[in-house]
This record gives sequence, C-alpha cells and structure tokens, in this order.
Amino acid sequence: MGGFCMGIIRPNAASAAPITETWLSEQVKNFSTQKEAKYAIYVRPLGEKGHDVVLNSHKMASASLIKIPIMIEAFNQKNQGKLDFNEQVTIRRAETVEGGSVYNLADGTVLTIAQLVELMIVQSDNSACNILIDKLKMDNVNAMIKKLGCSSDTSLQRKMMDFAAVKQGRQNYTNVTDMANILEKLYYGKCLDPKSDKAMLEIMARQEDNTIIPAQLPHHIKIAHKTGELDGMNYDCGIVYGQSRTYILCMMAENVKDEPQVFYDMSNMSLAIYDQIGR
Repeated sequence: MGGFCMGIIRPNAASAAPITETWLSEQVKNFSTQKEAKYAIYVRPLGEKGHDVVLNSHKMASASLIKIPIMIEAFNQKNQGKLDFNEQVTIRRAETVEGGSVYNLADGTVLTIAQLVELMIVQSDNSACNILIDKLKMDNVNAMIKKLGCSSDTSLQRKMMDFAAVKQGRQNYTNVTDMANILEKLYYGKCLDPKSDKAMLEIMARQEDNTIIPAQLPHHIKIAHKTGELDGMNYDCGIVYGQSRTYILCMMAENVKDEPQVFYDMSNMSLAIYDQIGR
C-alpha cells in the first residue's frame, strides 16, 4: 500500500547519513501536525555498525504489538513438539471477538494453528490471537518475553478485547526498545533459530495494514512489521530492508486525537528516516 506523497517537502531528508537524536527530534517537530500527540521512536541500523537513536522510550499499553512474542512462543512450542501447526481448530462464533476476519467466519469453520498464527499477524486478528493464548498459555508467553531479554515493561496480562480485565488493571505493555531488541534477534536468527526466525519475518512481511511505516516508501521495499492500536494510540514496529541499509524502526504514538492525520504524520517521519539512511 502507500504512495500518497504529493509534493511533500522533507526537511533534512538528504544524503544517506547516520541520524542523531537531535535530527530525529526535528523530524517529529516538523511532521507532527497534531501537537497533542506524543511519540516514542527507535531507529537501529542493521548489518553493520550503526548508532541507535531512541526518543522517549517508556512503558506503554502494547496493543497488538504483543502478538509478536505470542507468535515467537507458538514457533517455540512447535519446535519442541508441543504444538502442531497442522492441528485443526473449530471456530465457535460465540467465542470470537471483533478485529480481523475470524469474527466474520461461519460457526464451525475449521482453521489450522498455522493459519491462526498467520491471521494474528497479517490481519492482527484478535480471535486468532485469543485462541493461541489459550493454546500456548499466558505464563509461557511471558516466560518467552523474559527469555528474549525484554525489560519488565513488556508483559502479557490479558486476552484481546478483554475490557473487563483492563478495568481490573490488567493490561498488556511494552516499549519501543524491547520491540527493537526482539526484531533484531529475529533479523540475525538469534531469537529461536535461523529457519524459524526467517519464517516469522516472512509472515510479518505479509502484513496487510500498511498505513504507517510503509505508506510512503517505495513499493518494492520489503518491510516486515507489526501494527497496533488502541483508543488514542497507534503503533508500527518493523524491519525496513532499504536500498542502501536495512534498519529497525519502531514508532509508538499516544494521545492521538485525529487518527488519519497521525497516520500521515508518522508515514512522513518514516519517509524522512528512509531518505536519510535507507535510500
């Protein structure tokens, strides 16, 4: 998707060069038309020595970004012989929740675990995610999160669309730094194993929501990413396989009042970063 850049003036988006915190702060200032919105951004060049740049990394409600470690634990249990990706699961309409295509399937539809993992990532399907949480067990996902080296900021405490849990104070959390660290492990094949990590990145590259990081980048550029959103929050974290350099970009916006405008602002920031280090 994408390609709605029409005559945008991109400040400082010139030669491929290392970016700095000051430069990144300037992009946020230049492109953020909704001044109430607050951004956490992490940029990490890959493949060679590069300078990580992070703005405002802090604990935030994770929304669907938490589905990345859920996917990793699914592959982990598959590798251990505890989970069969060919296992068939019968969808019970009464147990589904909104968000993704499973909610609209006829009662009794059969899907495999592999299909549920795919839908959880590429469509951010909440019903698929909840089925997988039940299969994998929440404690196992949190153990994987710790094994991945995440800080205490990242945790899975509730299923998707469980608003009663939120009212009880159980929320899922993460930060841009933990997400960047997980993505780096996947890129270098140091998350589970090279084969599994490559398979997971290929799933992420099929992401159907391309309204933020990829929106204004060249269509041929591969981007393995995961989005997330809650009321007033919009996220996108992924790996951009740029022409000159591959890099991790994690973007989390909160206090969002005008979602379409923030999508456009964030995609402008993504393009400026691409022009600086990826083109």
